[in-house]
Amino acid sequence: MMRAVILILYRVIFMLVTSFFFTPIIEGNSEIRGNKLFLSSSLNNNIPYVGQEILLTYTLNFKDVAPKISNETTPVIQGFWAKEAIPERYIKSTQTSYHGELFRSAIVKQFRLVPIQSGKNTVSGYSIECTLPQENDLTYGKEAPETHIRITAPDVVISAHPLPKPFPDGFSGTIGNFQLELFANKQRLKAGELLSFTLKLTGKGNLLTLKLPDLQLPESFRHNPPDITISLPTNSTPSSGSITATINTWPQTAGDYKIPEQHIVTFNPATKQFYTLISKPIEITVTPATQETVTSRLLPSGSDQEPHINLSQLLIIIPLAFLFLIFCTILFIGIRKKINPAQGSTTDHAEHDTSASSLKQQIFLSLENAGIKSPGGLTRGELISAMQEIGLPEDIQSAIPAVFDSLDNILYSPTGAKETRTPESITAKVNIVLKALKTACTSR
Repeated sequence: MMRAVILILYRVIFMLVTSFFFTPIIEGNSEIRGNKLFLSSSLNNNIPYVGQEILLTYTLNFKDVAPKISNETTPVIQGFWAKEAIPERYIKSTQTSYHGELFRSAIVKQFRLVPIQSGKNTVSGYSIECTLPQENDLTYGKEAPETHIRITAPDVVISAHPLPKPFPDGFSGTIGNFQLELFANKQRLKAGELLSFTLKLTGKGNLLTLKLPDLQLPESFRHNPPDITISLPTNSTPSSGSITATINTWPQTAGDYKIPEQHIVTFNPATKQFYTLISKPIEITVTPATQETVTSRLLPSGSDQEPHINLSQLLIIIPLAFLFLIFCTILFIGIRKKINPAQGSTTDHAEHDTSASSLKQQIFLSLENAGIKSPGGLTRGELISAMQEIGLPEDIQSAIPAVFDSLDNILYSPTGAKETRTPESITAKVNIVLKALKTACTSR
């Protein structure tokens, strides 16, 4: 009987020690100290056609202050062409209501997906680990340990439908609503001159996965491979913008040529029909390159003595140009010495706008100048590793996350209220961080 009591006491003591020294990690949707966190998954279209682009969005929902994201697990995506959407420079949160409660929500990850086969496919496994801010233990007067929560987004099921058959001749998988245009930078030129063609497809659809047709050119047109440019000015779904092929050519033989119209067969999901896009043909006139024109480009007109005259002029111009260059250099150094002190006094402190969002952006810009690319899109763990790589002092490495936490307490609240000015104590810490980052930039 005594042994059983002793074993129970040992187990209780062991559990108390473990709970005191080790931080708990909780799976799924959890509620810790009244701070609710959960991930939501959303699709703009869960029944697309094969080859049709859709957007998968993962959103973090939270109450009180924003948690720190230390690492994430990428989802399992099979049966799709997938590309992560370019994140915004700064993650923004908005107020939302869920089951009658106010939350703040922020998009943490987006993927553009294109199904490559028909049928049902499941995307699952996306999760992130969040760190809740510390709270003071009023009983013992100690700072409570951070609490880590791993939350997983719900699975999404996508049912891809096959395209209607039969496929028209020339269809190569272009899906969306587009316009096709063909341009030339000139329609009359001499043989051997540069002639550029631009084939441009504009609209909404699978711009990231389609292929433009090859431009049919006369045999006498020497040309380079096309230069492909994709422009997506907005993060819309489906992708909205244009894809452009630029072909540089050099006609070698004089004559009249006709560049035939270009064709692209597309499928429009809205109307569920195939369409053929046709560009206008272009007529090109190439004239012979005369010998006089070639000679005039190589040598200026005049007598045979002109090269000697030009040489004597160069012997006078070169020393004058050298003296002028020295004068400009001295003048530039003098102006720079006058300007630098004023610049130094303005960069050591935070800018006049001391709102929390402005101060946070100033720190992000200083981190970029110090050598960290896109700090606003890094997780907390990735940011700490990046600061270690560029050799920031340890006190600054620990100060920057603390400053971000203070600014986040002001920025993210369920009511969405933000102060126009930040308390002086936090502004002073920001100034110290900015000065240290400036020193790091100077030493690189």
